[in-house]
Amino acid sequence: MLLAALVAASLGASPSILADAPQATPIPQTQTRKVGEKLDYSLHALLTQTIAGKDAFGRIIDQQAVPTNVKGFERIVVTKVDGAGVTLHRSGTITVTVDDVRPVITQPQSWSLIDTRGKIVRDSGRLGGFFLLPLPFLGETAVKAGDDLAVGDAWTGKLGTRLFGMMAQPELHFVVTGTRLVFGVQVFTIQATGTVPMREPVMTLSDEALGYATGIAHISAQLDYDRASRRLVSLEAVLLDSLHYNGPHAGGMVHDHESWSIALDASSMTEGLNSATAFGPRP
Repeated sequence: MLLAALVAASLGASPSILADAPQATPIPQTQTRKVGEKLDYSLHALLTQTIAGKDAFGRIIDQQAVPTNVKGFERIVVTKVDGAGVTLHRSGTITVTVDDVRPVITQPQSWSLIDTRGKIVRDSGRLGGFFLLPLPFLGETAVKAGDDLAVGDAWTGKLGTRLFGMMAQPELHFVVTGTRLVFGVQVFTIQATGTVPMREPVMTLSDEALGYATGIAHISAQLDYDRASRRLVSLEAVLLDSLHYNGPHAGGMVHDHESWSIALDASSMTEGLNSATAFGPRP
C-alpha cells in the first residue's frame, strides 16, 4: 500500500464501514460481554510496498520496499450492551516508524459498535487500521455462528471489518486445527485463508501520485480463539497482493506485503499475572 496512507491508516484513518452495514441482529439473551469488561491487546505490524512501472510522464519507476513498522497497545472497554450490539470505548498508544527513522507516537481513542455476528456497525475516532482486528471476534455468533467448536470443524464466512484499501470484507475459509491451554484457558487454534478485492491510491516516496491500483489480495492467518469468553487470544496474519495501476502514460505493478501480530495480554486472561503477553510458541 501507499506508505503515507499506511501510516495514516495505522493511526486510525479507517475506511467507511457504515455504507454497507446491514441492520444489526438482536443479541442473544445470554450475553458473554458485560459492561465494564476490559481487554488489553498488544499489536505489531510490518508493512512494505514496491512499485515497478512508469509515472504520468512515462518515466521509469523502480521503488524498492521501504518498511513501515507499527507497534501499539489497545485497551477495549465494554460500555453498553443492548439490542443493537456491544458498544466499546477503545484507547491506546501507536508508534509508527517508516524506514527506521522518525517514529510518530500517538494516543488516539475510538468508539465502536459491534453486532452479534461480529460486524463492526460503527467506528469513530482515530484508533482504526489493523487495530480493528480483535473486534469482530467479540460477537456472540461471530465464529462458526456461535456453535460449539471441535478439531476438524470448517466453515466459510466474512471478517467483520475491512482494512485500508479493501473494497469488501474478506471472505475467509476457517478450519479448527487443534486446541491448547493458555494460562489454564482452553483455546482453539484456527487456520484462515481467503481473498479480498483491493483498490488503493498509489504514491511514490517523492509524493508523486500514480492513481489507483486494483487487484486481489490473499490473506492467510492463524489464530487462537477463546470460545467460552468469545475473544481473540492471538492472531498472526499475512496479506500479499500484486495490484495494477494505469493512466494516460503511467502504468505498472504495486506489490504489498503486510504481516500482523496481535496478542491478548496476560492480565486480560487471568488475574494476578504480570507477564507481558498471553501467548508463546505453539506446540
